[in-house]
Amino acid sequence: MAEEPTTKGEKEEETKVAPTPIFGQGSTFAGTGFSGFSMNSGGFASSGTSEASGGTAAAANPEEECQAEFKPVVQLEKAEVTTGEESEEVKLEYKAKLYRYDFEKQEWKERGVGPCRILEDKKTKKTRVLMRRDKLHKICANFLIMPGTALQNHQGNDKTWVWSTPDFSEEEMKTELFTIRFGTVEKANEFKEAFEAGMKANEELGILDESKEAESKEEGEEKKKEDGVDELAKGLADVKVEGEEKKEEEESKE
Repeated sequence: MAEEPTTKGEKEEETKVAPTPIFGQGSTFAGTGFSGFSMNSGGFASSGTSEASGGTAAAANPEEECQAEFKPVVQLEKAEVTTGEESEEVKLEYKAKLYRYDFEKQEWKERGVGPCRILEDKKTKKTRVLMRRDKLHKICANFLIMPGTALQNHQGNDKTWVWSTPDFSEEEMKTELFTIRFGTVEKANEFKEAFEAGMKANEELGILDESKEAESKEEGEEKKKEDGVDELAKGLADVKVEGEEKKEEEESKE
């Protein structure tokens, strides 16, 4: 049987019935304003671009690190920072939490959390405890280990120690009651051993005698100041009395 000729309208209808896939490989964006672009593996490419140029673009690695160099706007110079610990040897260092007792409010207050070090000066051989707060590095404990200092557990906790000592962390000598807590019992025991070893070394160096001499000297200076103030006050009082006597004599002559 001879095939019936198809009309032009029927051909257009057949074309509309089976359109090409919209996002399939090789699909085009006809009639949407993107007819100049076609889909290929890995992205969009201009339909008018030759295969040679397309190969060059495909060869570029999108994950390759940028090699561009940018110079800083402001140049900062390196500054040397001294902590005062350069001439000291670290005998022990453990992270701990330190508390001080507030006698006015009668309660423990947290002083800081950070590395607690027992340091020995390489020249003088004096041993001290130095503790700084984490991140801020602010000193929260700084004192020589005084002979005769007694370490005791706080309420039976084997991870803690309580003791009293003259402290210089706030740039002023002040007697504090401290308690320190470590993460493990082993660390607490090692701290006690290093603390007592430093206490013995300082006793042999005569730290306690030096401290007493400094205290007596300070007391002597304070006494001199008080005596000087008393003498000055007495002198001013005498001047005042002499002036009043002259005034009385002049009044009596009149």
